[in-house]
Amino acid sequence: MIMRRLTPVIVIALLAFVAACSLKTVYNRLDYLIPKYVEGVITLDGVLEQQVETRTLSLLQWHRNTQLKPYAEWLRALQQDVNGQLTAQQLKQRIDETEALWLPLLVKLNDEMAYLLPLLDAEQQRELFAYLEETNDEFREEFVDVDGDARIEDYAERMIDTYENWFGALTEAQEQAVEQAAVRLISTAELRLQRRLRWQLGIRAILAKDDAVEIKRERLRAFLANFEQENDPTMNAMTDINQQIVVSLTVEIANSLTPDQKEFFVSKTNDYIRMLTELAENR
Repeated sequence: MIMRRLTPVIVIALLAFVAACSLKTVYNRLDYLIPKYVEGVITLDGVLEQQVETRTLSLLQWHRNTQLKPYAEWLRALQQDVNGQLTAQQLKQRIDETEALWLPLLVKLNDEMAYLLPLLDAEQQRELFAYLEETNDEFREEFVDVDGDARIEDYAERMIDTYENWFGALTEAQEQAVEQAAVRLISTAELRLQRRLRWQLGIRAILAKDDAVEIKRERLRAFLANFEQENDPTMNAMTDINQQIVVSLTVEIANSLTPDQKEFFVSKTNDYIRMLTELAENR
């Protein structure tokens, strides 16, 4: 299952997308930001715009009521692990727990896609797949068509940025550990791109059929559910190696934190725990 393939760096960066601004501010504006993002991808008519807005509100209410407090509890557990002597077993447990946190949202998002995509007319579908082709080209340029040295440098920079977001400035020894780990990581970019393309082709084929909306919805739900269950032995082997490398690196860094770095981490996680709890209670 694809959710099992999250790396520890992604786990630690679950909330990093709001590092430059307030989590509460962003979250409380998602009812506006999500429809606005969709509108930037395809042209919405009045009916579809209303559907997107209504279903976005429902999704966000579900997420606020059921998902935010478990995220806060997960961060509390991670905080305790890091404040002690973090082990690889503990970190792998936290990684496994992220599947339980993410999977319900993934199921919900797939259900929303299955509901809304059959409502797109021919022109809206053209806009959608043109956008997806553009993002594929960007992905290929940024992650696939790069030489080995550039890829290693990018790995190291991304990991350093992620760790520093949670621990503050790394020491020279910690940076060296990251750079050494980056050399050993295996690129899965080409396989991930091929997976993206198969996903898009599957959806396009279903939408192209001259079927009733409800039939398309049923076929999309089945396709998306089966797609998430796909098992690629090559991808699994590569990501298992990468996971072991990053688990080892994360444990090494966590157990070499300076007092200032530990204080930074506790303050950062406490801020997120407080904001997630407040968001969950502000219904």
